[in-house]
Amino acid sequence: MINKVEKIKITNFTHPFAAAFEKCNFKDRNYLEEEFFISGTSNVYEWKNNCKSVKYQDCPYVNRLIVRKPAEKEIFSGNVIVEILNSTSFIDFDRCWVLTHKYMMRNGDIYIGITSKPNVIPAMLKVDYKRYCDLKWSNPNRAIDSTIDQNELGNMEGASSPETEDGLFWDMLIDLAMLLRDSNNSMIGEYGSYYQYLAGWSQSGAYMIRFVNDFAYDNKERSRPYFDGYYSAGSASSCMPDLNQSYGRTAMKSVRKLKRMEQPFIEIHTESENALWGNMESRGENSFDDNAMKYCIYDIPGATHDAKSTMIDYYFGDTDVFLAGIIPSYSGKEIVPNDFPYEVAFQAALSVLYKWVRKNEKPVKADQIKVDENLCNIVDETGNAIGGYRLPFIEAPLCIYHPMSTPMKPDYAVACTLFGYVENYTREKAVALYGSREGYLNKIARILKDDIRCGMILKDDETACMEYAIQKAKEVFG
Repeated sequence: MINKVEKIKITNFTHPFAAAFEKCNFKDRNYLEEEFFISGTSNVYEWKNNCKSVKYQDCPYVNRLIVRKPAEKEIFSGNVIVEILNSTSFIDFDRCWVLTHKYMMRNGDIYIGITSKPNVIPAMLKVDYKRYCDLKWSNPNRAIDSTIDQNELGNMEGASSPETEDGLFWDMLIDLAMLLRDSNNSMIGEYGSYYQYLAGWSQSGAYMIRFVNDFAYDNKERSRPYFDGYYSAGSASSCMPDLNQSYGRTAMKSVRKLKRMEQPFIEIHTESENALWGNMESRGENSFDDNAMKYCIYDIPGATHDAKSTMIDYYFGDTDVFLAGIIPSYSGKEIVPNDFPYEVAFQAALSVLYKWVRKNEKPVKADQIKVDENLCNIVDETGNAIGGYRLPFIEAPLCIYHPMSTPMKPDYAVACTLFGYVENYTREKAVALYGSREGYLNKIARILKDDIRCGMILKDDETACMEYAIQKAKEVFG
């Protein structure tokens, strides 16, 4: 239960961690950024006789929310995105926001990010101790958890502590969803009625599987669901957490498929994780029937989990991230990091979800990326993956978008499985394929118009797509 919602002041001397206000130009876009602390109590759950039950009741906590919303209620779209902030790098990464913020601000959406794991709190304390010293995820049973090797706690090695309890999160999320259903809530209640959606990136996408399977449908007395739709991006289902951290890394032994999905659920993957990170076992088949699972899956060939735009460009100059000890970078030996403009696909997919929820318009269908028996993506004569949600730059390529890079040193091995590189064609090959720079751009323009017509790319992203193609043509044709 949430007992208190407190708005935390923003001044010239203190601001939310990794704030978006400046780097996303909120002033000119007429957007606001606010931070709230929610205080209350959560239950911690366990398994008994293969059923979820309460292990510890009414455990106190203080957590944070980041809220980004239109400054004027009149431009609000009626869509509220709640993102389970990603904790993999031990800081709050808001990747769903990073991927889709241009569309959300054009559209007038409200965004709410919720901290999902206490392992990110030390970074915030390092940057602004006074602002964040009240955050609290205390473990209600330290004595037992302290007997377990710390590396065995939680869903990821070394990311949990016996001093805190990851399992407090489930009721935090449920209570936030219920709070947002209250039209008198102090954060966004004045904006009127709205639809609310749950989003998550990578590890947080795996959180969504656990939430849907074990929490979303456990209260039959609710008149409305916790969320009206779900947006899972770049999910790593092998990171799915258990009910509490003492169960350890159980996801590889657990059922990771969605068991039930009454609200539309869109899952969208890059080449880094379409068949890896446990996703080949977890992914379902497209199902748009109102009386069946409402599930849609997209794979984006050419895209990798991390990309130049989202891992390097977005955080350039963000002193909070650097002070926390994180340097967003490309760690591959190959010279050019993956620069595939995958944001346009993620933005279109979010628009598809809105229409599916609000108007019952069924999603555009796309094949999954083809894989071999070793779960490697199969490529065609262009060097790029076969199948998937194919954008113009894959249909008419000027390069090979490699899904992995070669690590500069062994410590970077995992990062390089998630951040590929680009290998441009020679000018001679490009001329043989398209005749000239103009021939290439004309073909891109034709494919782009078809993609816009069928809803795979938003009309507002047409210029950005052409600008990318023009830059690519300059690199290859000269």
